[in-house]
Amino acid sequence: MFCPKCGTKNIENARFCSQCGHSYTSNQQRNRWWLTGIILTFLLISGGFIYAFVLDKEQISETTVEETIQTPVEKISDSTKLEEEAKDEKEANISTSQSVTKEESTTEQIAPSPQTSTEKDKKEIIREAQTKVYTILTEDSLGSGFLFQDNGTVVTNAHVVAGYIDVTLRDQDGREMNGKVIGISNQYDVALIEVQNLKGTSPLEMEMKESEVGTEVIALGSPQGLENTASIGYLTGLDRSFVSEFQYENVYQIDAQVSPGSSGGPLLDGKTGKVIGINSALLTSDESIAFSIPMYTMTDLLTNWSQSPMDENEVASTFTFYNEFSAYDEYESDDRVDDEYAEDEEDTYGVPFDEASLANFIINFRGNYETALRNEDFGYIEDQLLYDSQAYYEMANYLDEISGQGMLFKFTLNDVTNINMQTDQAIVSTYEVFDFMNAAGEWSVYERIKDYYVVTDEYGNYKITHIEIYQ
Repeated sequence: MFCPKCGTKNIENARFCSQCGHSYTSNQQRNRWWLTGIILTFLLISGGFIYAFVLDKEQISETTVEETIQTPVEKISDSTKLEEEAKDEKEANISTSQSVTKEESTTEQIAPSPQTSTEKDKKEIIREAQTKVYTILTEDSLGSGFLFQDNGTVVTNAHVVAGYIDVTLRDQDGREMNGKVIGISNQYDVALIEVQNLKGTSPLEMEMKESEVGTEVIALGSPQGLENTASIGYLTGLDRSFVSEFQYENVYQIDAQVSPGSSGGPLLDGKTGKVIGINSALLTSDESIAFSIPMYTMTDLLTNWSQSPMDENEVASTFTFYNEFSAYDEYESDDRVDDEYAEDEEDTYGVPFDEASLANFIINFRGNYETALRNEDFGYIEDQLLYDSQAYYEMANYLDEISGQGMLFKFTLNDVTNINMQTDQAIVSTYEVFDFMNAAGEWSVYERIKDYYVVTDEYGNYKITHIEIYQ
């Protein structure tokens, strides 16, 4: 190694220079202190950073501890505040959740909602309506009607009261009242009856606009004489038009069960209870289809009759068969009954025939006969046959013979083609078509021309005595 002072080369690890005596250990010691200083400086700086980090962490920890360790009063106050804030947040979340759920469910399905003020319970509708629906009775027919206005006017079908001016009405409690026809149409199947006993009674509410297909409906009336019967169904068609004894234009088609005797009864909206139609006709080939005249189409005509009633002469002149009643009443009042007429009266019990009521009687019989065949029950037609007559026993025996064999009858056409009114009887001719399935399950179509021989009993009711069939 060389001396840094004189440059003399000395041996390795010499402590002093052999030439000038310069000490090597002082430099080494200085170098060591220099290195030591650098290391100490680094450690001090590092320690400062570490101390600052630890101090900051301790301050944060102390702050948390100070906030946590408080007096009991402060803890209760803060706890209550936190609970209230949590409760408010929870309620807000629930409200938001309900709102979102409600919005989502609206697009997926409509949840049931309480009935609005315009909707009523069906039991309530039927119960209220039955107090204002009546059975209408004449000498040879039975139908239904309902209260139209508080002046005691009752709506029914024209074919129910055709041929009569004075009729009888019976309410749900069995009380009978006298009524008088003050309006009747030979074009539309509607009529209006005035009943003095019903003046001041609130009527059923009427619907003054067209109802929609799918509307739930309730039909009320006295089908087959079962008074105050209610049946529920749907409005299944609009704008049905056909011509029968009357002109039916743009009528409702319904599947609510109706039968002879329901004619003239109200068709109600199943939700509001308003009268939307007048039950009028039944499709004989399919008893699940019936027709109802829309109420809004007849309101003006009925209101006109209510405000300006037709007199008896106007009512009588509407149908030609009214004239027979007038002539008979005049003849009887003059006491000009000779022996020949008295003999005829003994056979017919003094009640004349008329075409409309005879046609209605036979059509009703045909409908009842189909029901009797389907149910294999003679009772459905027994009261329309004269007891101990040929027709009575033939029908009873036939129904007994086919009972239990599984035969089916579906009537597709039943038209009255002619009415021959004689002194002691009337002959009603019909053209009938029906499908028949025998016991073997084989279907056939039959066409029949029939003559129904009709008389009146002691009460003036039509009775069939004989049925002539032409193949």
